[in-house]
Amino acid sequence: MFKNSSPKQIQLKVTKTRHLVCRARINGLKAVLLIDTGASNSCIALSEKEKFNIKEKGNPFKASGAGKDKVEAVLGHKCNLILGRHTVGKHPFVLLDMQHINTTLMHENAKPIDGILGADFLKKNRALINYGNNTLNL
Repeated sequence: MFKNSSPKQIQLKVTKTRHLVCRARINGLKAVLLIDTGASNSCIALSEKEKFNIKEKGNPFKASGAGKDKVEAVLGHKCNLILGRHTVGKHPFVLLDMQHINTTLMHENAKPIDGILGADFLKKNRALINYGNNTLNL
């Protein structure tokens, strides 16, 4: 939850594929996160684990991904998360292979993403997406 309780408004950007993304910082490093209400958990690309200095927590497991097949995933320790200019605090991410997602985005001439902000975060923070002005209100 946010460090202070005043409402936060995070500016979102609409990609060429009509997805919503936000600028973020994970453990102090710039990231682009896709807003996905259908993703049960927030995720970071496994290939970005070292970049964001995320330590694995527990054993790998099979998770449902964007495709029909299960993907190998592992929990990551909670990370310091900043969305836009607002400090969120600690938030857990699942580490998984997101290459197929980024390949699809790049095939559509969109930029790759570092991760997904999923329903776990959105529900916990009582998020409202305003499609009229492309903001995420927490």
